[in-house]
Amino acid sequence: MNLIFRLFIRLLWAELQRRFRGPTGLLDEIRLTFRCLPTDLDANLHLTNSRYFSFMDIVRVAMMVRSGTWQRIRTAKLMPVLGSSSIRYRRAVKPFQQFTVTCRVIGWDDRWLFLEHRILIDGKTGEDAAAIAVMKTAFLGPDGRVATDKLIEVVGFQGTKPDSGPLIDRVRDVDAALTA
Repeated sequence: MNLIFRLFIRLLWAELQRRFRGPTGLLDEIRLTFRCLPTDLDANLHLTNSRYFSFMDIVRVAMMVRSGTWQRIRTAKLMPVLGSSSIRYRRAVKPFQQFTVTCRVIGWDDRWLFLEHRILIDGKTGEDAAAIAVMKTAFLGPDGRVATDKLIEVVGFQGTKPDSGPLIDRVRDVDAALTA
Protein backbone atom coordinates (compact mmCIF):
# COMPACT_ATOMS: atom_id res chain seq x y z
CA MET A 1 0.00 0.00 0.00
CA ASN A 2 2.87 2.38 0.64
CA LEU A 3 3.76 2.28 -3.07
CA ILE A 4 0.36 3.68 -4.02
CA PHE A 5 1.72 7.17 -4.80
CA ARG A 6 4.47 5.73 -6.99
CA LEU A 7 1.84 3.65 -8.78
CA PHE A 8 -0.42 6.63 -9.48
CA ILE A 9 2.47 8.77 -10.70
CA ARG A 10 3.69 6.02 -13.06
CA LEU A 11 0.19 5.34 -14.40
CA LEU A 12 -0.39 9.02 -15.07
CA TRP A 13 3.00 9.24 -16.80
CA ALA A 14 2.25 6.12 -18.90
CA GLU A 15 -1.09 7.57 -20.00
CA LEU A 16 0.50 10.89 -20.95
CA GLN A 17 3.19 9.09 -22.95
CA ARG A 18 0.56 6.98 -24.73
CA ARG A 19 -1.43 10.08 -25.66
CA PHE A 20 1.41 12.30 -26.78
CA ARG A 21 4.03 9.82 -28.06
CA GLY A 22 1.69 7.07 -29.22
CA PRO A 23 1.22 3.59 -27.82
CA THR A 24 3.95 1.00 -27.55
CA GLY A 25 3.54 -2.40 -29.16
CA LEU A 26 2.58 -5.53 -27.25
CA LEU A 27 6.09 -6.96 -27.62
CA ASP A 28 7.97 -3.73 -26.83
CA GLU A 29 10.00 -3.56 -23.65
CA ILE A 30 9.00 -0.90 -21.15
CA ARG A 31 11.53 0.59 -18.72
CA LEU A 32 10.77 2.61 -15.59
CA THR A 33 13.38 4.02 -13.25
CA PHE A 34 12.97 4.23 -9.48
CA ARG A 35 15.10 5.05 -6.45
CA CYS A 36 15.49 2.75 -3.45
CA LEU A 37 14.06 4.74 -0.55
CA PRO A 38 14.45 3.95 3.16
CA THR A 39 10.88 2.56 3.19
CA ASP A 40 12.00 -0.02 0.60
CA LEU A 41 14.75 -1.51 2.78
CA ASP A 42 14.89 -4.65 4.89
CA ALA A 43 16.98 -5.37 8.00
CA ASN A 44 20.05 -5.88 5.78
CA LEU A 45 19.67 -2.33 4.45
CA HIS A 46 19.03 -3.26 0.83
CA LEU A 47 15.87 -3.47 -1.28
CA THR A 48 13.67 -6.03 0.42
CA ASN A 49 12.75 -9.11 -1.62
CA SER A 50 9.02 -8.43 -1.60
CA ARG A 51 9.56 -4.94 -2.98
CA TYR A 52 11.00 -6.35 -6.21
CA PHE A 53 7.57 -7.85 -6.93
CA SER A 54 5.80 -4.61 -6.04
CA PHE A 55 7.91 -2.64 -8.50
CA MET A 56 7.31 -5.31 -11.16
CA ASP A 57 3.54 -4.93 -10.56
CA ILE A 58 3.79 -1.19 -11.18
CA VAL A 59 5.74 -1.72 -14.41
CA ARG A 60 3.31 -4.41 -15.69
CA VAL A 61 0.32 -2.13 -15.21
CA ALA A 62 2.20 0.83 -16.71
CA MET A 63 3.08 -1.36 -19.71
CA MET A 64 -0.60 -2.17 -20.26
CA VAL A 65 -1.56 1.51 -19.99
CA ARG A 66 1.27 2.68 -22.25
CA SER A 67 0.39 0.13 -24.95
CA GLY A 68 -3.34 0.88 -24.80
CA THR A 69 -3.97 -2.70 -23.71
CA TRP A 70 -5.39 -1.70 -20.32
CA GLN A 71 -8.33 0.14 -21.86
CA ARG A 72 -9.08 -2.74 -24.23
CA ILE A 73 -9.02 -5.44 -21.56
CA ARG A 74 -11.13 -3.34 -19.18
CA THR A 75 -13.67 -2.69 -21.96
CA ALA A 76 -13.82 -6.46 -22.53
CA LYS A 77 -14.31 -6.88 -18.74
CA LEU A 78 -11.08 -8.81 -18.38
CA MET A 79 -8.83 -8.84 -15.34
CA PRO A 80 -5.16 -9.90 -15.27
CA VAL A 81 -4.14 -12.42 -12.61
CA LEU A 82 -0.70 -13.72 -11.82
CA GLY A 83 -0.39 -17.51 -12.04
CA SER A 84 3.21 -17.89 -10.93
CA SER A 85 6.50 -16.09 -10.68
CA SER A 86 10.11 -17.23 -10.69
CA ILE A 87 12.87 -14.86 -9.70
CA ARG A 88 16.64 -14.96 -9.47
CA TYR A 89 18.32 -12.38 -7.25
CA ARG A 90 21.81 -11.50 -8.42
CA ARG A 91 22.90 -8.23 -6.77
CA ALA A 92 21.69 -5.98 -3.97
CA VAL A 93 19.98 -2.66 -4.63
CA LYS A 94 21.42 -0.29 -2.02
CA PRO A 95 19.78 2.63 -0.20
CA PHE A 96 19.10 5.61 -2.48
CA GLN A 97 20.45 3.71 -5.48
CA GLN A 98 18.64 4.28 -8.74
CA PHE A 99 17.39 1.18 -10.53
CA THR A 100 15.41 0.40 -13.67
CA VAL A 101 12.65 -2.18 -13.94
CA THR A 102 11.96 -3.62 -17.38
CA CYS A 103 9.02 -5.68 -18.60
CA ARG A 104 8.41 -7.45 -21.89
CA VAL A 105 6.18 -10.19 -23.21
CA ILE A 106 8.35 -13.19 -24.06
CA GLY A 107 5.63 -15.51 -25.33
CA TRP A 108 2.37 -17.28 -24.70
CA ASP A 109 0.65 -20.59 -24.97
CA ASP A 110 -3.06 -21.43 -25.07
CA ARG A 111 -3.52 -20.56 -21.35
CA TRP A 112 -0.75 -18.24 -20.21
CA LEU A 113 1.04 -15.03 -21.16
CA PHE A 114 4.71 -15.06 -20.09
CA LEU A 115 6.49 -11.85 -19.09
CA GLU A 116 10.13 -11.21 -18.28
CA HIS A 117 11.20 -8.56 -15.77
CA ARG A 118 14.68 -7.32 -15.07
CA ILE A 119 15.82 -5.08 -12.23
CA LEU A 120 18.88 -3.24 -13.56
CA ILE A 121 21.47 -1.22 -11.69
CA ASP A 122 24.51 0.64 -12.94
CA GLY A 123 27.56 -1.59 -12.81
CA LYS A 124 31.18 -1.49 -13.84
CA THR A 125 30.35 -2.55 -17.40
CA GLY A 126 27.05 -0.75 -17.85
CA GLU A 127 23.73 -2.15 -16.66
CA ASP A 128 23.92 -5.16 -14.36
CA ALA A 129 20.91 -7.29 -13.54
CA ALA A 130 20.09 -7.17 -9.83
CA ALA A 131 17.24 -9.62 -10.45
CA ILE A 132 15.58 -11.45 -13.33
CA ALA A 133 12.03 -12.78 -13.11
CA VAL A 134 9.50 -14.57 -15.29
CA MET A 135 5.80 -14.11 -14.59
CA LYS A 136 3.01 -16.34 -15.85
CA THR A 137 -0.21 -14.35 -16.28
CA ALA A 138 -3.77 -15.24 -17.23
CA PHE A 139 -6.80 -13.07 -17.85
CA LEU A 140 -10.21 -13.70 -16.34
CA GLY A 141 -13.50 -12.55 -17.80
CA PRO A 142 -17.11 -12.76 -16.63
CA ASP A 143 -17.20 -16.42 -17.73
CA GLY A 144 -13.82 -17.43 -16.30
CA ARG A 145 -10.37 -17.76 -17.84
CA VAL A 146 -9.95 -16.29 -21.31
CA ALA A 147 -7.97 -18.28 -23.86
CA THR A 148 -4.79 -16.52 -24.89
CA ASP A 149 -5.87 -16.45 -28.56
CA LYS A 150 -8.97 -14.49 -27.50
CA LEU A 151 -6.81 -12.15 -25.38
CA ILE A 152 -4.48 -11.49 -28.31
CA GLU A 153 -7.55 -10.68 -30.42
CA VAL A 154 -8.95 -8.33 -27.74
CA VAL A 155 -5.69 -6.36 -27.50
CA GLY A 156 -5.49 -6.12 -31.30
CA PHE A 157 -2.08 -7.73 -31.76
CA GLN A 158 -1.43 -8.54 -35.43
CA GLY A 159 2.23 -9.54 -35.31
CA THR A 160 4.09 -12.80 -35.07
CA LYS A 161 4.18 -14.71 -31.81
CA PRO A 162 7.67 -14.39 -30.26
CA ASP A 163 9.95 -17.39 -29.98
CA SER A 164 10.91 -17.59 -26.33
CA GLY A 165 13.13 -20.63 -26.67
CA PRO A 166 13.37 -23.10 -23.80
CA LEU A 167 12.61 -20.55 -21.06
CA ILE A 168 8.84 -21.09 -21.08
CA ASP A 169 9.34 -24.87 -20.97
CA ARG A 170 11.57 -24.45 -17.91
CA VAL A 171 8.94 -22.27 -16.21
CA ARG A 172 6.36 -24.99 -16.88
CA ASP A 173 8.71 -27.60 -15.38
CA VAL A 174 9.16 -25.54 -12.20
CA ASP A 175 5.39 -25.01 -11.92
CA ALA A 176 4.78 -28.74 -12.39
CA ALA A 177 7.25 -29.55 -9.62
CA LEU A 178 5.50 -27.13 -7.27
CA THR A 179 2.04 -28.65 -7.77
CA ALA A 180 3.02 -32.05 -6.37
